[in-house]
Amino acid sequence: MMETMLGSAIRQARKRAGLTRSEFSKRAGMSCSAITRYESGHAHPMLETAQRLVEACGFGLRVEVVAVSPQRQAAVDAALARSVEDRLRTNDSFTALAAQLRRE
Repeated sequence: MMETMLGSAIRQARKRAGLTRSEFSKRAGMSCSAITRYESGHAHPMLETAQRLVEACGFGLRVEVVAVSPQRQAAVDAALARSVEDRLRTNDSFTALAAQLRRE
């Protein structure tokens, strides 16, 4: 999830700076294809890389540690209370459902 957010932050910074991917790649010293992979979520930048790319657009990247909402914490606690086997069975069921939906 963090990787997806970083790619989105890179894309948002580039667009807010009014840069094309080509202009951005020259400014950042990185290939246009690498930037495209980050922005599309097909590759995941390290936090330091994302920070450097956002700064190349003239912006800063801030990561904060914040308190988890009670609802989110309850969901995490409920998930962790389940056995590993049960969680794996659920994941297998979701994987099978997703495959079935793709075929339809």
